[in-house]
Amino acid sequence: MTQYVTVADVDEKLSSEWAPGDDKARYVAMANAYLSAQRIQLPDPVPDEIVTAGAELAGAAADGSLYMERSQGVMTSKRVKAGSVESQRQYSDVSAYGKHAALPERVQFALALIEPFRKISMGITVGYGNGHA
Repeated sequence: MTQYVTVADVDEKLSSEWAPGDDKARYVAMANAYLSAQRIQLPDPVPDEIVTAGAELAGAAADGSLYMERSQGVMTSKRVKAGSVESQRQYSDVSAYGKHAALPERVQFALALIEPFRKISMGITVGYGNGHA
């Protein structure tokens, strides 16, 4: 696995209090694994945008939101009734806000930072059907 960010990088970006010391290496490993899955074309030296993205992802891992997705959008209406107690809430469809809208804010920010460095697949898929009847 490629190392995009280190504990020292995250300490510098987020302050040394971003996570308990014993857990930092694990959260940074999670951030590096997440970044590895994003198909980044890594220049040398590692650009600050990628280091910042890695720090945000490590912070998201520390607060438990790295692999969390939202299932609802913003609240569009709320109804409260006092007599006979009634409560109603309606939420918008989270998918209406874009392809990464279901992801936590820190993860969305990290993905936006790394977007210019993502590899574009240039492969062509050719299908061969069995044309025999």
